[in-house]
Amino acid sequence: MKRLLCNIIAVCLILALGDGALAGSPVEIRLKDGSKWRGEVSDTVQVTFLEQSIEVKLTGHLAKVADLYIILEANIAGDLKRKTIFRGDIVSMRTLGDEDSEAGDALKGARPPVATTTEPVVGKEVPRSADGRSLGVFFLPLEGTVGEEFRHEEIEAIGKEADKYGRGQIIVLLIDSNGGLVIESEKITDTIWDLKQRHRVVAWVKKAISAGCSTAMVCDEIYFMTEGTAGSVTTLVGSASASEEQARLGIEFLAEIARRAGYSEHIARSMKLTKYMCSYDKDPETGEVTWYGDLSGEFDLSDDSHNLTFTSSNALHCGFSKGTADTEEELAKLLDLPKWHEMSTYGREIAKEWQDLVKQCKEQVPRLLRERALAGNAASERERIGKLIQIDKKLIRWIERCPWPCRLMGLPEKEVFEREIEELRRQLARLRDR
Repeated sequence: MKRLLCNIIAVCLILALGDGALAGSPVEIRLKDGSKWRGEVSDTVQVTFLEQSIEVKLTGHLAKVADLYIILEANIAGDLKRKTIFRGDIVSMRTLGDEDSEAGDALKGARPPVATTTEPVVGKEVPRSADGRSLGVFFLPLEGTVGEEFRHEEIEAIGKEADKYGRGQIIVLLIDSNGGLVIESEKITDTIWDLKQRHRVVAWVKKAISAGCSTAMVCDEIYFMTEGTAGSVTTLVGSASASEEQARLGIEFLAEIARRAGYSEHIARSMKLTKYMCSYDKDPETGEVTWYGDLSGEFDLSDDSHNLTFTSSNALHCGFSKGTADTEEELAKLLDLPKWHEMSTYGREIAKEWQDLVKQCKEQVPRLLRERALAGNAASERERIGKLIQIDKKLIRWIERCPWPCRLMGLPEKEVFEREIEELRRQLARLRDR
């Protein structure tokens, strides 16, 4: 009975949110030109927004306001539909009073909406909302060392796959990494900034340390697994600590990510160097968080002897995380989806393909280097040279396919092997001329 009661309450809450239970709530929306619109949920508004780079004007009732989007209930092609509009696409917005003729005509003659339909897309049945948006995700697991198994190329690829289904798709990046290369982290950051202009990018954190954490911070939202951790964004050069100048640039890089993503710079600085501290106060009524670069706040996150590393509980309490989910279905609920539905298996496929290739690289390159060292045992000079040429060709192929994994295993640039092959061929030609 208790479980049944909880389910009834949950359904009522969902229906209330979907049907404008938040009516009358004051809201503020920042527009593209920096100005702000202030009003209330349920106001009749006229919104001008960008859709496929074209300005579109729509009038209707403001049904919901979320962190990333608004939902407008409007007359669309004769049907009463709910249109999701991303905040970043809103050019202008104004409230219409009762005296405005547009306000009275906004919903006139519209047919009642159908809550959810399914339409075949790319050969699959895909759940869709009343405004036509797909109710599913594009899922990409990002595991391992940043720069080796964890790269920007796969993020770009999943973005292009999502583009096929139109703007506003949900891309979930499952992050499980202890960090890696700074240069690759910067490429990943730029890739996600670009991707966020078209889609909603979500980080789901299993382990996001160092460059893994900066990846999560760039995303629109962060969710943790219960045992998830994120933080400790230290800067290393090889096996040594970064110089003071490199550390300063690293702090500026992470602080800029924090600013653009809406996090406190105190979080970024305390993740980067132990000398920076971080604490906060949280208003018990509004939930508003005030950050401090020392331990003067009620809740301590990082003292001067540790780099800040979030757990799922303190990340959720301070708002760094939007929620905690250990399964795909749990995450779907947090994303306001009726169920976990992957629009395609493309993300899983390309992730596995790259992981398998790196594994092969790490197995075969050391074997080739051992064979190279033993080439001197060949029966003749001609055989030795032939073996070296074949091994060098294979090493060049691996460098082309897996540049960073090869570099981290100590291989030089492929040009070194190309020059050696030329010299070996000259030696072989001289042997033939004898």
